[in-house]
Amino acid sequence: MKKNTKQKIIDSAIELFSKDSYEKVSIAQICKNAKISNGIIYNYFRNKDELFTYLIEEITNRIEKQFKKIKGKSIQDRLESFILLNIMITKKEFPLIRIYREGQYKFIKYEQNLRKVYLKALKIVYGRELKELEYLFIISGIRYININFVKRNIEVDEKFLTHILLNGFFNKSDLEVKQFENMDFYLRTLFNSSNKRHKLLEVGEALFGKNNYYKVTINDIAKKAEIGVGSFYHFYENKEIFIREIVSNLRKTTLNFLKDNIQKNFSENETHILFLYLLLEFYGKSPHKYELLRRSEFIVEDMVTEYNNSLNDLYIKTMENLPYNFEEKRIISSVLLGISHYTGIELFFTNNIEDKNKFLKKMKNYFAKGLKK
Repeated sequence: MKKNTKQKIIDSAIELFSKDSYEKVSIAQICKNAKISNGIIYNYFRNKDELFTYLIEEITNRIEKQFKKIKGKSIQDRLESFILLNIMITKKEFPLIRIYREGQYKFIKYEQNLRKVYLKALKIVYGRELKELEYLFIISGIRYININFVKRNIEVDEKFLTHILLNGFFNKSDLEVKQFENMDFYLRTLFNSSNKRHKLLEVGEALFGKNNYYKVTINDIAKKAEIGVGSFYHFYENKEIFIREIVSNLRKTTLNFLKDNIQKNFSENETHILFLYLLLEFYGKSPHKYELLRRSEFIVEDMVTEYNNSLNDLYIKTMENLPYNFEEKRIISSVLLGISHYTGIELFFTNNIEDKNKFLKKMKNYFAKGLKK
């Protein structure tokens, strides 16, 4: 069947936005790819924002429609059904999902809209409305696994994932999370106030974390660092090489922060509650670092993938004494990474987490007992 003009525009936009950052794709490129003249697009969409948010709304609607197929007589059956439906739509709609993931930071109200869709679906699963931290525990790992496993063509063991979400995966802990507040933690960081390159990196990290990477110019960076533009080019050939070093440093700093502060006498449960605390401390003191890391996924995607893989390796290493096979440990690790990832969104973007100690205490209990009912 011959496509109408609007559908040509939508298909072209999906193709381009799913391969490149929102900022790099222009209306002219979308029209050229759709083989239509530039002016025609404005009969259907006022601007690029409206077209992009249309795509975000579209994937939200498709996800909501998919969740109407949840079935099962027990919570276990319904949760397994919910997980499978998530995986199925991620596989089917991966380009749109990729677009959504960039848009969830730029157009945050759509993350709130999708949150309502997930909460509605989980009400069907549990037969009741989930509280905020219950929702975060259940949905974070599922969403993280959907993206990362489908992207890497890894099959998900939905039965094991269902089991650990309902029953937990670590031993119970009596640790009082409030004791973290009195502990000393150590942070390796790059520092030399007299070094022009270090000054550039410091300024660049702040500018890219607080502003659109594509709108920050080398002149902006040099001016903020109070050095000449020529000095920038003495150290960096271009802006992309510059941001790659910034992301590399941030990745190393975060990984070392976790590794350096592992407590030898802590159980696996306690170690991962500590990791959550450390990440909240690290990014809470400098939210722009978190925003930079999230935005970098659509600028230097390979580096963010490498960072996530390094975290995954670290998390799996902390579980070497547990009676799980590698595939099961990878799923547990992904649940933990998902929680840290979506906690950042809930804390810094949607502001749905208010009490840090309550959050950590609840997660510690969920890690041990899961959420059965």
